[in-house]
Order: sequence, then structure tokens, then C-alpha cells
Amino acid sequence: MKKYHLETFGCKLNQTDSERIKSKLDKEYKQSSLKEADFVVLNTCGVVEKTERKILKKINQFKKTKIIIAAGCLPLISEECQSLAHGVIGPQSIDSVNKVVKQALRRKHIVLLKDKHIKKPIALIKQGSAIIPVAEGCLGQCTYCTARLARKELQSFAVKDILKEIKKALNQGAGEIQLTSQDLAVFGLDRGKQELPELLKEIIKIKKEFKVKLGMMNPGQTKKILKPLLKSYQSNKLYKFIHLPLQSGDNKVLKKMKRNYKAEDFIQISEAFRKKFKDSVLATDIIVGHPHESEEAFNNTIKIIKKTKPDIVHIFKFSRRKGTLDYQLKDWPDRIKKQRSRILTDLFKKINEKRNQDMKGKSFKVLVVEKRGKTFLGRTDSGRAVVLNKGKPGFSVKTRITGARWNYLSGKVV
Repeated sequence: MKKYHLETFGCKLNQTDSERIKSKLDKEYKQSSLKEADFVVLNTCGVVEKTERKILKKINQFKKTKIIIAAGCLPLISEECQSLAHGVIGPQSIDSVNKVVKQALRRKHIVLLKDKHIKKPIALIKQGSAIIPVAEGCLGQCTYCTARLARKELQSFAVKDILKEIKKALNQGAGEIQLTSQDLAVFGLDRGKQELPELLKEIIKIKKEFKVKLGMMNPGQTKKILKPLLKSYQSNKLYKFIHLPLQSGDNKVLKKMKRNYKAEDFIQISEAFRKKFKDSVLATDIIVGHPHESEEAFNNTIKIIKKTKPDIVHIFKFSRRKGTLDYQLKDWPDRIKKQRSRILTDLFKKINEKRNQDMKGKSFKVLVVEKRGKTFLGRTDSGRAVVLNKGKPGFSVKTRITGARWNYLSGKVV
């Protein structure tokens, strides 16, 4: 039996796609170490140039002794990736991975970027947590984004299939369900209606004890379903956690990016969420150094971070990507991007360190989701990360917070 080695880059959606790839490969091949493998499958990401360079370097390195299959987003973004790999498969055609492998093992170069298979969700279960995709693709037109070039049009998965995967994960011991997609708020719009509130209603009905963590939701579409969404959040089955990517606090930059919302929409949703749930977690994403981001525009982003005080800030330095509208724009020097990233990071650390220090001495019910070496990772009802001294993935424990860093809490089970 031929052996394979699988490596994954990028987002949670890619991680679940790798689980799908593995389930197909395991029917005909055996998973192994890189050294023993007859062929290597790289499930790729093409969001930033740095990751692309890393993947292309691996392909060049591995193909000296192995057959290489390039899956994921990068083949649809990079012609070099397509030409270097022995076999290529896109996100829409991964159910045909075995077909591609067979051709590649015969030293026949094959590129399969899209076929007629309709994808269904598949759960990626890791200890006490499960990642479950609800859709693929998005409705955005963001000028900097390559993911939409690869994932293409929105395809929302059937509610019954999502519920089936959730129940399967719960039956296998998961206590946490992470729902993911490129934009959860547009779920169902390819069928004519935003269906996230209805999906959450069905999930809440499941008669088991578990927590749901909602993935990224763009502010423009989230605003349209805010009222029913906040009602769903009232369930004790949902972490009081919301991920709203701001990207820029300047409306002119947001317009240039074609983000289809204003900074005020982000503020409105954040404040409504904080008002409804006092102990809550707000996560956001920021792009620094976009070609249209002037010093004034960057300062507007700083003002909004100071005003809304997010608990989690993912900071990305702008990366010019071929195929996007922004590729033609004059880029900022890397030193400017690094400087702005450092300023924003220092501000966020200062805000969050104070907030986390205020948590010391308090007690919370914490759901244990993962064992990491000699410690355990858990989350409070708001979704706040806590490093524990003991626990069992999938089960909740009462915890007293004994320590705090800017990016996590530490606690002792009592």
C-alpha cells in the first residue's frame, strides 16, 4: 500500500478540507511520516506572499524525492504552484483527490480545479473541540483578497448536513463546536436568505451540554441580522464571543477596499454586543500599511481600537497579491508597515493586559477543550482562553484565575 504525508497551511476552513482529503486518501493509502511517504499532499494557502514563498520552497525541496500534490487555494492564485506540483487539485474538487493521486503517481501532470461534486461539511475533531464549516466562498469584492479568487462563489451547506456533523462530533466527546466559513453572516444568501439565526436555533435545540464558538462575520452583513443574532447569543450554548473584522478604522480606506460597511457599523455592533453581554469577547482583524492608508487613516484605526477595546486583535501587514485590484497600487515600504504593526500591537497589549489583570482572583466555569503538554486549554462562557493545571477535554471545571498575561489567563481548578 502506498503511503502519504499531509501538511496543511492557512485557515480553519483549510483544516477541515484536510480532514476531507485524509478521509478520501485513507480508503486507498496509508498516512505516514514525510520520510516514509511515497507522495506528499500540501493543502495550501495563498493569502500572503510570505506563505506562498514558503510553500513553493517546500514543493521544490520535496519533489526531488517525492510525488507532490498541491491542494487548496494557492494553485488557483499561482501558476508557478500549478506547474511545479505533479498533481493539482482545487478546493472545489478535493473529493476527487484519489483520482489526481493515481495520475500523479504515473508521472502524469494533472490539474483538476473544479468538478461536479457538491461538497458537504465535515467535522475536524481535536480532543474536546470540533471545527465544522457551514459554507465555502463569500459574496465580498475585497480589493486585496486572494481567497475569493480561489474559493469563488458562496456555497452554503445544507442545515441538515451541518447538524449531522455537530451531533457526530458531540457523540465523539467534543464539548465545543467551532462554526467556520469565510463570512458566517452571509450563510444562506446563495439560497436567498441569511440563515445563520435559523441555523443557531436548530443547534440550540440539540439536547446535550456544549458550547458554540462563532467564526468571522463581516460587519456589513452582520448588521442586517443583529437583532435575531443577539437573541441567539442569549442561549448558554453560545460563547459570548464575536469576531468582527474591522480591517481599517477609516471610511475612505474601507471604501477603497470595497468592504461595504463603515467604521460606524463596527462600533454599533460592538457596543450593542458589549451592552447585551457584560462579560464578552470581541475579536477583530486589522490590515496595516494598505496603499490607501495615510497617516491620518491609520490614526483613525487607533482611535477605534481605543474606543471599542477589542479582546483579540489579529494584525496583518498588507501583502500585494497578483490577481487582486490592489496589486497595481504603489506599496508602502516594509518599515512603515512594521512600524504601524508595532504601534497597534503595543496599544492592544496595554489594553488587554489591564483587562486580564482585573480577572485575577475571580472564579469561572471553564470548558476544557485541549491538552497541551502538561497543561490544558479551556474557555470561559465568554470564550476567554484560560490555561489550566488539570482537566479533561470536553468537560467543564470550576476555575479560579491565578495569573494573567496580555494574551491569556491562567487558572487553578477548584
